[in-house]
Amino acid sequence: MPCHSLVYHSMGRYRRVTNSLEDALLRNSVTAQNINGAFTSIKIDPAINSTGLTSRLQVCSPGQEPSQPSGFYYNDIWTSLVCLGRHFPSPSDARACLNGKDIHMFGDSTLRQWFEYLERFIPTLKRIDLHVTYKSGPLLAVDPDAGLVMRWRAHGLPLRTSKTMLSNLHYEAAHLYGIGGGPQTVVVFTLWAHFSTHSVSVYIQRLSRLRRAISSLLFRSPETTVLIKSANTGYKSIYGSDWLSVQLDLLLRAMFKGMAVTILDVWDMTSCHYLPDNIHPGAPVIRNEVDLMLSYICPR
Repeated sequence: MPCHSLVYHSMGRYRRVTNSLEDALLRNSVTAQNINGAFTSIKIDPAINSTGLTSRLQVCSPGQEPSQPSGFYYNDIWTSLVCLGRHFPSPSDARACLNGKDIHMFGDSTLRQWFEYLERFIPTLKRIDLHVTYKSGPLLAVDPDAGLVMRWRAHGLPLRTSKTMLSNLHYEAAHLYGIGGGPQTVVVFTLWAHFSTHSVSVYIQRLSRLRRAISSLLFRSPETTVLIKSANTGYKSIYGSDWLSVQLDLLLRAMFKGMAVTILDVWDMTSCHYLPDNIHPGAPVIRNEVDLMLSYICPR
């Protein structure tokens, strides 16, 4: 068949890789169950000589080395131990930060959650219906009075999605070559979950092409903000798991080490929250993830 006959893409079926006994052992009623036990309360006393965990941190900027752990929650608020993370409690705070920004998001549904959060959170940010498949996009929201444009689109294949026009699926590296960049341009991407069922060599080749595209973007427009969302925990499937995710996440961090980009470390943010494990984290986690992103866009 000719190449132009390939018009649509959609997810096929998963190949059955387990037998009936294994299925019984892997059911939700068996796995991920709480273990009952008697735990005494934990009392945390203030440090005798404490200058504060964040007193020596710098403002959030590209190229900062990650810490272990990368932060902690207190009353559902994330405190970063990498940089002086900010919080944006009101829509006006987030809107002021994003005033005049041209935001390009590329990735999977875990990054689409950030787009959805900001769309709901900032009432003046309105979706433009592009009449495309929602799961893969592209999605577009604008706030004309603030000069804010925000886009999200799924990364190129491999991609598990519903039926969508293949012409709407752009490889992120190819798309980046068409972005001029500049101080008002923000590029955010994640590349992870849909690669867990593929060879690591496929993932490395993809990251290598993406690194070249970002290097070219920063060469022509060094003031462009480039943010990379790390993998998150909560992938519980025969075809994907935290064990597979962490291997890809380590490769992603290594590939972009030394570049003027920011790794938004959400691995700890999802692994230590009290909400049940979910590849799509709940609202409190998403709010803190977006606040961390905004902290790098508006460090002061």
